[in-house]
Amino acid sequence: MTGSAATLSVTLALYLVGAALLGANLFVRRPGFLAAGRWAAVLAVILHGVSIGLRCVEVHRAPFTNPAESLSLLSWIVALVYLGTEVLWKLSASGPFALSLSFLLVLFGAALGAEPGAGFGAGSAQLLSQRAITLHILAIITAIAAFALAFCCAALYLIENHILKSKHGLTWMKRLPPLLTVESAAFTLAAVGFPLLTIGILSGLVRAIPGGMAPGWQMDPKILLAYAVWGVYGVYLWGRMGAKWPPVRTAYVLLVGFVLCILLYIVPTAAHLFK
Repeated sequence: MTGSAATLSVTLALYLVGAALLGANLFVRRPGFLAAGRWAAVLAVILHGVSIGLRCVEVHRAPFTNPAESLSLLSWIVALVYLGTEVLWKLSASGPFALSLSFLLVLFGAALGAEPGAGFGAGSAQLLSQRAITLHILAIITAIAAFALAFCCAALYLIENHILKSKHGLTWMKRLPPLLTVESAAFTLAAVGFPLLTIGILSGLVRAIPGGMAPGWQMDPKILLAYAVWGVYGVYLWGRMGAKWPPVRTAYVLLVGFVLCILLYIVPTAAHLFK
């Protein structure tokens, strides 16, 4: 087992422990659970970063040229963004969602294949030396991470709203952050992710339009789905800021948007198989 793989295995355990502790904190209000869950998340993010760095040293290239690596990077950024929400909004209630997602993303990547070049051809390393391609990948991965946390906040908002309307479990509501804080966090995360997604799409077009991709790339399912994701989050921002939609409606838009983000990762593609 390589150093990066061993470190990632410990990271996975910490993600799971952190999610369990933060989840337990919602049901059994004990300061020890909250503190331990936060420390597990911090240690997981640190070790995950070390694992990604070791992977770079081992293969002498950027750590996102195959599905396992790109999903591992996404998982790390999701956890990193979660820690940011803790600092800004104290949203420990979103921790079980975010850390579980980080855990599952790494497992899903491992299932897709971890061999260098899996899903990419021999020219992938050369392509990654192009700044537009590197910017394209990093911007989109970071955008999806922001959308993932917006999804967690939207789900949390809908759960809290349901509890308030049903008037069952109101005592439990005291353990959750205020609705306004959750909705504000979801909006901020989506507002950060949207321009990053825009940059990612535009930097991809910079390479594709001059003839850097095979004919017919315009109709590739992954590319069309990226436009759909961009459109959904554009509608969300318009509905939130311009049309003044109620928070429940915008929360559902965020749920739909992240489902499309997941499909964006798994949809078959020919345009992104570089030879």
